[in-house]
Amino acid sequence: MYISIPRDWSNVVRDRRTDLKMTQEELAARVGKARQWVVRFESGHAGSANIDSLTKLLAVLELNVEVDATDEDPDPMFMLDLDDADGSEL
Repeated sequence: MYISIPRDWSNVVRDRRTDLKMTQEELAARVGKARQWVVRFESGHAGSANIDSLTKLLAVLELNVEVDATDEDPDPMFMLDLDDADGSEL
């Protein structure tokens, strides 16, 4: 799955968390954040998260990220390819 905007991050995180049958409280505790941080992230405010928080979040959710700058556009946009840790695409 390719994501390019904060709202995409929100959807992936919420869907993966629910797939893992994890509550927002459990995810927040494992990432070291308050539940409100998870609520905001899942509500589309992912753009304000720093790389350290994203790294922890992805590790807890067992997701891998591949960053790819497309060269088709003169001003490339970074796209993120999210796969399960086992390599299967979400």
